[in-house]
Amino acid sequence: MIRKPVFWGIGAWVLLLGLAPVYSQDLSLQGDDLRIEQQVDGGFHLYIRKKPGIGSVLLTESTRDPNRAEDNYAYRSPEWNPVNGDEPRLLDGVPIPRESGIYSLIDSSPETHPELGQVFHIYIPYILHYGYADTRHGEVYVTDGAYLNIRTFALPYGDYRGGFQDNPFILRVAQKPLEGPPEQNYMKDTVDAFREIARAGHGDMVYSEGPKDLVQKIEDILMKEKGKNLDMVLCLDTTSSMKDDIDAVRNLLIPMLSGIIREFAGFRIGMVLYKDYFDEYLTRIIPFTTDFRLFQQNLNAVRVSGGRDIPEAVYEALYEGAIRFSWEAESRLVILVGDAPPHPRARGSITKSMVDKSVEEQGLKVHAIILPQ
Repeated sequence: MIRKPVFWGIGAWVLLLGLAPVYSQDLSLQGDDLRIEQQVDGGFHLYIRKKPGIGSVLLTESTRDPNRAEDNYAYRSPEWNPVNGDEPRLLDGVPIPRESGIYSLIDSSPETHPELGQVFHIYIPYILHYGYADTRHGEVYVTDGAYLNIRTFALPYGDYRGGFQDNPFILRVAQKPLEGPPEQNYMKDTVDAFREIARAGHGDMVYSEGPKDLVQKIEDILMKEKGKNLDMVLCLDTTSSMKDDIDAVRNLLIPMLSGIIREFAGFRIGMVLYKDYFDEYLTRIIPFTTDFRLFQQNLNAVRVSGGRDIPEAVYEALYEGAIRFSWEAESRLVILVGDAPPHPRARGSITKSMVDKSVEEQGLKVHAIILPQ
């Protein structure tokens, strides 16, 4: 049985599923006991109300072998994080040593939350590990629709010598409006990835505040190449969060290009539109053209949608930009425009090393314009 939605958080919400049998203590969680936020540091911050009788919480797999013949594993982070990295956990009554590098997503140390009061706080990275090398093991990519479980314990440190209860839920992700100044909305994962993409492509990473200066940032990049024959491919994120930015490109890009075209010996423009796996499309190619009216028609046809999880098909777009165009000009530019990072693990066949190799082989310069998330 699926219960009502638990909450709307910042960028995400959760559905609680049917609960496990109740022990002597009430260790159950309800919709208004949880908040989740998807923040610019990457990953999700889960806040769980500290209810009477609950001594600790642990994130685990959401399903269990009904015959109890196979272990039901706790999730852990691949690396230390400041929220839960130093939190103790007992296994068979013995603390897991910190030097083991097992960073369980556990909390026994309540903190204060402005809405929920005393809460447990769990940081959920995009990639979770479970199991061990000599048993069933693997990793889970946390995205929209992921099944997770909050195991509540009567005792601190995930101590099974007291009662415990499973509270499984589904993670759902939704876009949110920008809040505060732009610099508070650049995701660290995006900044790090775009900076590395630009560095590897011998270009620049450029911060844009959004619609009001995006096209100006593109013009600034182009004017560094004036006097040359120029081939340019725009790799453009077309997921839902990009609506206002794409409206600015649709309205201002061609007028800007028409005004500077005389600065170049020759000029061709193409485009790679990208979304993500399981969206309307992964990538879509708009071939090189010198016909600005035709290019404007293609811009007018762009529709934003999808992208309910944060990472997008960035590497896939860059790879298509490198290999699917007939690069000929003296100056060859790829301009990446987006607000979200690539996937931390390849979801398809395209990897960062493939992108770097194809960019180098084609003699391309890659600039990355990062927008507020």
